[in-house]
Amino acid sequence: MWEGNVDLDKAGKKYWDHIWMTAERPNIINLAEVGLNNYVYRCFHEYFRQIFSNSNKKGENILEIGCGSSGWLPYFAKEFNFKVWGIDYSDIGCCQARKLLLNEGLEGEVICADLFSPPESMIGAFDIVVSFGVVEHYEDTTGCVRGFSKFLKPGGMLITNIPNLIGWMGMIQKVLNRDVYNIHVPLSPEDLCEAHRKNRLQVISCDYFLVVNLGVLNLENLKNNAFLARILRLRSWINKTIWACEKLTPLLKPNRWSSPYVNCVAIKRGI
Repeated sequence: MWEGNVDLDKAGKKYWDHIWMTAERPNIINLAEVGLNNYVYRCFHEYFRQIFSNSNKKGENILEIGCGSSGWLPYFAKEFNFKVWGIDYSDIGCCQARKLLLNEGLEGEVICADLFSPPESMIGAFDIVVSFGVVEHYEDTTGCVRGFSKFLKPGGMLITNIPNLIGWMGMIQKVLNRDVYNIHVPLSPEDLCEAHRKNRLQVISCDYFLVVNLGVLNLENLKNNAFLARILRLRSWINKTIWACEKLTPLLKPNRWSSPYVNCVAIKRGI
């Protein structure tokens, strides 16, 4: 048994089961789609393209931790020829992740298990481990990262993405949906970097990502609000205006206050 367990997730299994049961089916990431609606995915693609530039790609194993209803598994399989795996403790989320792969005609393994108690065969089995919005749900950030790192081969790469809740996004989320804010641990790049270093991971980069994306705000509690449609239109307008300007001026850069994400890339030291 690893240090930690599923019960330490501040959100909890019931929360995630509800999310994947009620959420709209995620869109498959289509990089051919032009326009600002696909801006965030294209930025992530450029980010991953640079990170994986020295990777052998074909035949490498990538594991997504917290893969419930994931559109990233088909993306990594199609764009980088990785052998894709996912792990999540939500049965509903795992089922949806499998369907997304199947609908794209892609192979992949999705394991329904606590990330701290996976099948023994998964330990030390992966070249790359990636997570999107998982670490910040655990009070023990260092222990959570330790759990992630045990999936890696020596020399493997850990990519950790979290929402930036220490700036304006966190303040707005706290006002609009305090319950959702409370199931997160606000972390700075320094906090995330330190958690990786305490686990003897060599941090390659750890910083804010993108200038803005109001889409990270959870507005689930406003779904019956008569003004929600207007709020969503305003959110889209603000996003697209800033993204258009971001492409034209170097003055707009990722920062503590407005950036929606923090990304950390680290390498597991050889043993």
